[in-house]
Amino acid sequence: MELLGEFLQDPAYRHVVLNHFPITGLLVAWVVLVIGLVLRQRETSRVGLALVAVTAGSALFVMSAGEAAYPAVYDALDGSGREWLDRHAELAGTWGRMLYVTLALAAAALAAGVWRPAWAGVASSAAAQSAAGPVGGAPPPGPAPRGERQPPVTGGHAHEARGGG
Repeated sequence: MELLGEFLQDPAYRHVVLNHFPITGLLVAWVVLVIGLVLRQRETSRVGLALVAVTAGSALFVMSAGEAAYPAVYDALDGSGREWLDRHAELAGTWGRMLYVTLALAAAALAAGVWRPAWAGVASSAAAQSAAGPVGGAPPPGPAPRGERQPPVTGGHAHEARGGG
């Protein structure tokens, strides 16, 4: 256990160990998310979004460890190694920002999914009612076909049908 503690104190080691989470983790997360979306399984999609958020968020720890390790690693390298490390740091900065955007989008999608049932029920209820046709067998709104008289439209209440508003 003491050896593990020593390794975790080294930012270069932490960077190498944690670096796989945002990379391979996002691949797995996207597969789960795509399966959930294709199969229209809400819970699988939520798990996929949560995995995207967690793995993209892990980039914060990876980048922090990489920045902490940079000076010691840079000093240990020669000219071409230093150039490569600088290029690596530049790419990490660019892709790191993209991972933060990915985290924000996944979190927003999860939040929207939490509130979705409240407004989705209204929309799907209205769609179902319009697909089912008018309530009580009343004719659809609009002009009556030629030669037919359209009955008066009421609110469906008995007192309105009798004329007693």
